Amino acid sequence: MTTDSLPSFGIITGNTGGEWLKANPRAALRKIAEWGYRELEFGGSFDMEPAELRAFLAELGLNPLIGSTGMAALIGGDQLGKDIALCQALGKKYIACYWPWTDDGKNKSLDDWKRVADNLNRGGEICKREGLSLIYHNHDIEFKLTEGQLPFDVLLPALDPEYVNIELDLYWIAKGNSSAEDYIRKYPGRYPVFHVKDMDKTAERSFACVGDGIINFPSIFKLNSVAGVKHFIVEHDRPADPEDCVRRSAEYLKTL
Repeated sequence: MTTDSLPSFGIITGNTGGEWLKANPRAALRKIAEWGYRELEFGGSFDMEPAELRAFLAELGLNPLIGSTGMAALIGGDQLGKDIALCQALGKKYIACYWPWTDDGKNKSLDDWKRVADNLNRGGEICKREGLSLIYHNHDIEFKLTEGQLPFDVLLPALDPEYVNIELDLYWIAKGNSSAEDYIRKYPGRYPVFHVKDMDKTAERSFACVGDGIINFPSIFKLNSVAGVKHFIVEHDRPADPEDCVRRSAEYLKTL
């Protein structure tokens, strides 16, 4: 089976690295680089000053690619400016919003989703002026039928591609009983980042280390050029053994 050329891959450190990375960030990041990761998605600065961290990552050949913000910051106040400033200090390219609400997200209407798009567009315009690209990370809530439609089909067409695109989580779209391949074809060119996250083989359909589960990554990666994907970020929300999971996920991606 052939795929489009797979660019270098990265990792979101906070949940995937778990306590292993928190206990000794410098040693863990060195291992991450040795195993072939080249890009990082993270918040904070691993208890280092930004300039110190940036120099350390450069020494390891790790690119600090993606930072984070939240919907409350995008709506107003000074938090977005602080989030942007940290990303700029570390030389990041993207800033991600991981949750569309300032509450638990229950009982939302399609009009609520349209307001989410408006908030993201306004925030994305600010980010672009500051040299960052805003990306929105999906979960399964975007693929739960609401008023006869899937919210993703309301949200994505309302997002201005000049200001906001999608960090497509390959686990969560499957958890929402939708097809990554179908949505890549439906909205081509809107997915600069994939979260490469696997699903286990149990009835619960929980998380698995990349390559251990049932997500058909080769099939999805055939559509890399259609998706417009440039970055592949490994994730596992709660690995039992973070070090082993991070290592084996890299080994799997190298086989593609």
